[in-house]
Formats: sequence, structure tokens, C-alpha cells
Amino acid sequence: IPNLILKNHDSYIYLICHSFSEIFKYEHLNLMKTIPGGKFIKGVNDPKSDSGEYPLQHAEVKTYYLDLYPVSNAQYFKFALEKKKYKTTAERKGWSWVFEKFLSEKYRSIMKTKIDDAWWIKVKGSRWDRPEGIDSSVLRRLDHPVVHISMDDAQTFCKWAGKRLPTEDEWEFAARGGIYQADYPWGEKYKRNRTNLWQGKFPRENMLADDWEGTAPVNYYKPQNEYYMYDMIGNVWEWTSDRYYERVVPRELQEEMYVLKGGSYLDTRDGSANHIVRNSQRMGAVRDYTAHNVGFRCAKSAKAYWKKHNHKFPERPYVGRYGHLVKDKKKTIHRAPRKHVKDEL
Repeated sequence: IPNLILKNHDSYIYLICHSFSEIFKYEHLNLMKTIPGGKFIKGVNDPKSDSGEYPLQHAEVKTYYLDLYPVSNAQYFKFALEKKKYKTTAERKGWSWVFEKFLSEKYRSIMKTKIDDAWWIKVKGSRWDRPEGIDSSVLRRLDHPVVHISMDDAQTFCKWAGKRLPTEDEWEFAARGGIYQADYPWGEKYKRNRTNLWQGKFPRENMLADDWEGTAPVNYYKPQNEYYMYDMIGNVWEWTSDRYYERVVPRELQEEMYVLKGGSYLDTRDGSANHIVRNSQRMGAVRDYTAHNVGFRCAKSAKAYWKKHNHKFPERPYVGRYGHLVKDKKKTIHRAPRKHVKDEL
């Protein structure tokens, strides 16, 4: 591999020397979807919500493209190998937030901080390719969403890919998939096998009814809505480009924060722990915030694409019977193997 500078980390060395081709097996995770512009009502009619999703508001978006999946570890590996000098926010800080349940016994033994009662731990050396610290790796999780990504990291990746971060309105419009005023992308009724959330008594008990305790492959569950979007809610929070303002605090008193959407594997359907996961839910974070449950996906303005490609739409992928995208009618190219979850049609 010409002009490739090896980083001092086993993940890079292993990938380059033994399985560099692995990251190219996930090219299908780069797919984008044309989202037709339109008007919709965003937010939720829940006066108890203090995250800014209340009250209901009219909004409108123009036609755009949005990644079908959150950006995966495989995609970010390609970026990191090409942009060798770029260091993520977590790399520059030297640490990132990790949920204590995922710390290894080896790491726990060297921790000086008491972690029995803590949920989030500042873990030295944790970053996108070492999600749980220096003794972890993403090599067996290349199809999982990349995490420990700050807003700056997400914007840098999007620019490299010729894309951008979606606005909050674009994100929510795509999540709703044409079903307005529903709590979930697929409708009003919660279906536990459609998304990766915490199910059980937080933080010690997770029933794993959705099969995963931490992140899941970005294509593990079937598409969540009529736009065939994956993981719009659950799995990891996703950055948007919009400023975040809490409803109950005067704007001039709020620090500069940005909107994350979607909820994560640590959130719940009813808010019994952490955030209520629904289409309108939002969370604010400073732009250098990084954590084990924060990732992103990219968008692209349709107008910019049309100018570059002589006003031609990108090829629309064939959609199979159960909503998974296929290369042709006989061969599935990217659906992750499922365990014991039964589809709820």
C-alpha cells in the first residue's frame, strides 16, 4: 500500500498486514437514499418534555440524500487510513466516556477511580478504534456504528466524503418516513425487535430482547420505515448541524451545544432510564463531546448533486420483499445475520 504510514496500534497493523481487504466488504454500507422534500409537523405534544421537542412545530425540507445507515467502523477505517495525520477529538483529549458495564476486568483492575456507583467513566485511551480502552478493538465490529465521535470529527469525515451533517429537520423528516405524528419510524406501536434499546432495570439488568447489549451492526434490524432507513432510532445518538436550546432555560444563558438525535442502546422506550426514544427526541452536547454511544450519519444536498452530475438522480437500489436492499433479485448483499429475534410484521 503506497505511502501508508502505519500507526502504532495493533488494529492498524493487523488490518494492513492480514485483513486490509475486510473493510472493502462493507462498501454497501455507503448507500444513500433520496429523501423527497416536503412539509411536516415536528416535535411531540408532550408538555413534560424539557429537551425542546415540545411544542409541535411546522417545518419544511428540500429534497436531499441521507445515508441509509450510521457511519460504520469500516467506513471510518478508510477515512483514517487516508487522513493519516488527522486525530479525533478523543485522541487529542486522551480519553472518552465509556459506560462502566463494558469495561474489561483487566481495565477495572488498574482503575484508580471507584466505579461501583458510576455509569460513565473517563477511560484513558478510549477512542473510535478502541471503544472500551487500550485493550479493546473494533476488528470484529467493522459493521457496527463508529463511536467516540465528536461533532468536529463527524464534520471532517462528511467533508472528506463529499457530504455534510444533516440538519435536525432533515434527520427527523427521514426518521418519520412519511408517517406523521407517530412516535416511532414504523408507527405508533413499539416493537422491541426493530431497534437497539435498553430493556430491563438500568443499569444492571438488560434482558437483551433485541439481541445486543452494546452497539449492534448497522444493518442488523430490518429497515425502520417506508423510506427503508436503518437505525434512525436506537443503537447510537447521531450528530446534526443545528444548535441545541433547552425549552426551560433562556437561550442567552445556554452554552453552545448541538443537537443529537435518535437515542441509543442505553436509552428506553418509556424514559424509565435515560431518554425516551422516539422520532422527536433530542439531546444537546458541546461539539467536543465524545462517548461510547455517539456516532453520526451524513447527508448531501440534492441541488449540489444535480449540478455535479448533470441533474441525474443516483441509482435507486432494489428493495427486496422484507425491506432489505439487494444487488439483484436473487442475492442479498448486506443484511446482517440475525439471532433469535422474530419479525413483527
